[in-house]
Amino acid sequence: MESDLADLDNSPLPFLHLMGSLKRLPRTGWLRTIENPESVAAHMYRLSLMGMLAPDNTNMERCIFLALCHDMAESVVGDIPTFAGVTKEHKYKLEDFGILYIESLLATSNPAAGKKIRNAWVEYEECKTPEARFVREMDKFECLIQAHEYEQMTFGEKDLEEFQGLSSKISSFEGKRWMKLLQQEREAHFAKRSQRTHVIFVIGGPGAGKGTQCALLSEEFGFQSIDLDELLREKADDPTYSHAKFIRRCIEEDVQVPVQLAISLLEAKINKGVREGKSWSLVCGFPKNMEHLIEFQEKVQKTNYALLLSCSPEELLRRSQEQHSNGADGASDVLRRTRDIPVQNAEVQNCLAIDGYFSRVNGDGSVAEVYGLVKNAVKGFVQHAEEGK
Repeated sequence: MESDLADLDNSPLPFLHLMGSLKRLPRTGWLRTIENPESVAAHMYRLSLMGMLAPDNTNMERCIFLALCHDMAESVVGDIPTFAGVTKEHKYKLEDFGILYIESLLATSNPAAGKKIRNAWVEYEECKTPEARFVREMDKFECLIQAHEYEQMTFGEKDLEEFQGLSSKISSFEGKRWMKLLQQEREAHFAKRSQRTHVIFVIGGPGAGKGTQCALLSEEFGFQSIDLDELLREKADDPTYSHAKFIRRCIEEDVQVPVQLAISLLEAKINKGVREGKSWSLVCGFPKNMEHLIEFQEKVQKTNYALLLSCSPEELLRRSQEQHSNGADGASDVLRRTRDIPVQNAEVQNCLAIDGYFSRVNGDGSVAEVYGLVKNAVKGFVQHAEEGK
């Protein structure tokens, strides 16, 4: 038994377990504002990815290694924030002993790795090489990116302005260029928060008549009507669009287009309509899932109107059978999809009902009958918007 323990102590496992603790160690600088902040390991991971983008006059592999090693000592001494009142000299001493312990853990199994980690940490701290200077600058920039992402995730309700002081630490040509883009993105985000766009999500099962009702509303009220699937097909066929080939491949292979890309296209389409005088946008069949909803709320706006065309499974099946002469197999597929809808959309509907202005309409009637109900619901949305001005 003692021999087994000795073998364990002399293996890389103690080191790997210690590094695993970084996945659970929160970045304490966020704790005053963010309830469940990122881990130290999460910060190290993105900083390592930023090392992959190192400028030509630096060694990319070295930048990645410095990024991986720069906060390893925190697995021993914890993340010591600036506001803790610990002097730089004492913080350095604590982290130095943390690195010494890591070296000790690797002394038998891989002493060369331990030495490389120490050398990387010292290089980062001394900041004398081009690689160390780049990684230290990106360490600050990564924090600025994270601060902006928290502003998006909390819908602009958390004050993270204090972290903007880190922008003065960005001095390289490449860093300043990225910093300018991030600041523009941040300014646009807060501008959107202060200027509400009128958006109505129109949801319901396959065959509920979403497209038909959106077309009628668009014709009578002059609203912009957007179908995300149609928008993606349009961009896939646009030779001037940089992601056209990728989207086309997704469509051909029946793979969901990445949520971030889909929502950015949807936002651009909504904004284009606003510039053209379409103050209201109908988004047909959206959101399809919680991923879509969360991304839209974080990146575009949190509170939106939502109209649910609620049809019985029997009515949805009847309509589909009328539209498609696909026999028993087709009917079975429609029945399966309509049966799955309540499970798939329950969470989305609950969130829309809580976060926005929600209306459920019985969609089992004729097109004209349903439109009468839909029209009244939309008039309620418009009145609500007018009263909120």
